[in-house]
Amino acid sequence: MKRRQKAYSQMTTAELREATREFDKEIKRFPPGRALTAAQRQTLRRARERGRPRVGEGAAHVQITMERALLRDVDEVARANGVTRSQFIAQSVRRHLEKAG
Repeated sequence: MKRRQKAYSQMTTAELREATREFDKEIKRFPPGRALTAAQRQTLRRARERGRPRVGEGAAHVQITMERALLRDVDEVARANGVTRSQFIAQSVRRHLEKAG
């Protein structure tokens, strides 16, 4: 890159054209490459998937009504066990189903 003699604001049109000629070149954004491998395609596909990873058949939102005191107890026990409210309730339902079946 040439060192300019004077400020751009003091140059003539011809001098400006010469001083900025290097910026007129086309920019190649992505160099030519090769096709992705199967593992790379799978990694890319997984990265494009949004949301939480599917567990089992996936999750469904369920709205239930629960007494506030009971919900506070659920939250307290879940927190003490290091799990979320949803995880605690799901585990409790699984245990109950195992006993019933």
